[in-house]
Order: sequence, then structure tokens, then C-alpha cells
Amino acid sequence: MENLKEKIILVLTGDEEEKILYEVLKNVKYIELRIDEFLRNFNESDIIEWIKKTRKLGGVNIIGTIRWYKEGGENSFYLSDKKRLEIFRAVSNYIDIIDVEIKSKICDKVIEICKSKNKKIILSYHNFKKTPDINILKKIVKKGKKDGADMVKIATKVLTEKHLFTLTELSYNYSKKIGLIVIPMATSLYKRLIPLFFGSSFTYVALNKKTAPSQPSYLEISKFIDLIEIH
Repeated sequence: MENLKEKIILVLTGDEEEKILYEVLKNVKYIELRIDEFLRNFNESDIIEWIKKTRKLGGVNIIGTIRWYKEGGENSFYLSDKKRLEIFRAVSNYIDIIDVEIKSKICDKVIEICKSKNKKIILSYHNFKKTPDINILKKIVKKGKKDGADMVKIATKVLTEKHLFTLTELSYNYSKKIGLIVIPMATSLYKRLIPLFFGSSFTYVALNKKTAPSQPSYLEISKFIDLIEIH
């Protein structure tokens, strides 16, 4: 299988040290800018400059995410749908991919923005309480494909072995039909990576601030991948 390090999406929130970020960006191809988390500590007027500054640090694919508070987990940052849509429009010229929740009310409008600007879109679903039945997840993936997603992201809390099997089965059966990102949350590092071996395209890692349960740091996952990869 291809290099696992190429399957890393680095999550940034705006408070990263520039020197460290510059070094890490030499080794990753995708980053996610969590604009909702950025707005905890910075002004809305600073967003575009943050994106431009990040772009200059490395030639990467930038995903712009303004997470819906209902799918943001504990202590999620509240932004109204109107404000999220406004910011999505503002940043769409400066990023490569937009992530929006498939169940959010603004989903269709964000899809329209992506199509008009020729940007790729990730339609995502997050469940911080459990992993739903496989049939529910299949419906979400099918809807994402029907709605024109370039990728569908499924991130759910794993409480049992069956939950992990469900996510693995989903990865195996649907990754050939559409780009799929499957994330088992609240579990060990090696379990979090299992979907990657069955078709999931990416996993998410933090540089400073973790934005999901059991999300590994870039350093942790790099060391782990070095250990398991066969040369």
C-alpha cells in the first residue's frame, strides 16, 4: 500500500508556531484549517490572512472547515448558519476544498458555492456518542455521492469491537465507489488507523490543539507509522 504518511491531514487552528509548522508542512500534502476553532482566539477579519500565510509556508491542499456546533463535540464553538455561510463564501477563493456537514441546513448552498468556484467538497458526518448501524452509514455515504461530494467523511465514536468492524466494513465496501474518509474516534492509535488499510483515504492529526477524541498528534502518528511500515 502507498505511504501512510501521505494519508495524513494536518489540522490547524491558528495558534501554531510558524517555524515548527514550516518543517511539518514539508511532509504533508493536506491540511485542514478549522476556522471555527480559529475564531475562538482571533478575529473574523484575520481569517483570509491566516489562509494566505499558511499557503506560503507550504505547497499543500487546503481544506476549509467551519464546523457546525451540533457536530463539533464537547465545547463546540457556536456560529450561526448565516455566519458560517458568509465565511464559506469569503474563503472559497483562497482554499482548495470545503468540508460541510451533510446534515446541516446550509449543505446545499455550500455545494453550490463549491461548484461555482470549481472547488472540491467533503460532505461529512460526525457522531460523538456512538457508531450507528452500518445501514445508516451506508445511506449517508450514498446521499453524499448523490449530492456530488468529491469525498464523504464519516467520524464516529467507537464503544465496542462491533463499532470498529462497522467502520472497517464501510471502508472496504464503499471506498471504491467514492472517496471515503473513515475515522474511529475515542479509541487507540492503531485502531484509529485500521480503516486506512481497507480503503479510507485519510486520517486527521493535530499539531497543537486536538479537535476530536483520541486525535493523535503529528509526532505520535509519524513515529507509529515509522514503526509499522515495512521497508
